[in-house]
Amino acid sequence: NADAKRTIAMNAARMIADGDSLMLDTGTTTSILARELLRKRNLTVVTNSSDIARTLATVNGNRVYMAGGELNGDNGAAFGASAVQFVSTFRVRHAFISIAAISAEAGPSDDYLAEAEFARMVLSCGERRYLLSDASKFGRRALIRVCSFGEINVLITDQAPPASIASVLQDAGVTIEIAQRA
Repeated sequence: NADAKRTIAMNAARMIADGDSLMLDTGTTTSILARELLRKRNLTVVTNSSDIARTLATVNGNRVYMAGGELNGDNGAAFGASAVQFVSTFRVRHAFISIAAISAEAGPSDDYLAEAEFARMVLSCGERRYLLSDASKFGRRALIRVCSFGEINVLITDQAPPASIASVLQDAGVTIEIAQRA
């Protein structure tokens, strides 16, 4: 779903202004978002993703803080108690997470405990909390619940969610942004 993720990332990047502070968890959509943010200047970025850190560090006056912890060889991200503790000390304007699945019953969920714990902490550190999810994740369930719908301000996606998910999001006060190609 590379095209959908790119469209979502382009729309998410529009939420960010020069000089903003933001936190991103690891994922393909958030990595694409990091590349879209190369057009911005003087960002303060907190992440556990080595890919995101490498993309945004030392360019455009950005400051990048990377969480340490056990490095996951599959995605190049740091996880564990030390990573969660590190990011818990920051307060950022925008917090972005991606997930493996989203259903009306289970909410946003992931298959890996460490990723879910980290994403949960990311959300708690942001003034504005965004969930980035392409439509392939709708109606699916993963093993670990990441958060309730009420912990998200905005869902940015490529297609309108099914009625059951849209209803739960609306009840929780979540804004649904359908990403449009530029």
